[in-house]
Amino acid sequence: MRILIATASRHGSTRELGQWLGSSISARLANSAVPATVDVRDAADVDSIAEYDAVVIGSGVYMGRWLRDARSLVAREQSELETRPVWLFSSGPIGSDTPAATRSKWNEASWAIEHKVFGGKLDRSVLSRFERAVVKMINADDGDDRSRAEVDEWAGAICAAVVARTSSPR
Repeated sequence: MRILIATASRHGSTRELGQWLGSSISARLANSAVPATVDVRDAADVDSIAEYDAVVIGSGVYMGRWLRDARSLVAREQSELETRPVWLFSSGPIGSDTPAATRSKWNEASWAIEHKVFGGKLDRSVLSRFERAVVKMINADDGDDRSRAEVDEWAGAICAAVVARTSSPR
């Protein structure tokens, strides 16, 4: 089984979530009867998902929208995504302000098994001048609300679904 985890990340924190997820899925499936290869790649570098049996796509959320590379991957591969198990995740909300991501149109992607929303990370030192101005306007504080335990728990759910799908007759 080949699993793709494709992420779109502006400053690296969503990419890091994808790496955590990939490591956890790889470790869990290594202890199962399902031999698997997990590729973690930037969404911009994915030309096709045809070679993958399952796909996870994640994006940072900025002003309520996924990043262009993730949106482009989904638009380009829509028909392929509908033929295999797909999970989506969003990253970006800091603190209790998760409604912007949870109202995403990706929640209504009927072809996806689940859309998970993870907390985000805000580090002003890596932001552009424009981004710092926006952060100042909305009065957001620096912080890292990502949870490795939450990512590991979700990896377990994905692995359970992959194992069940692989072991059930088609």
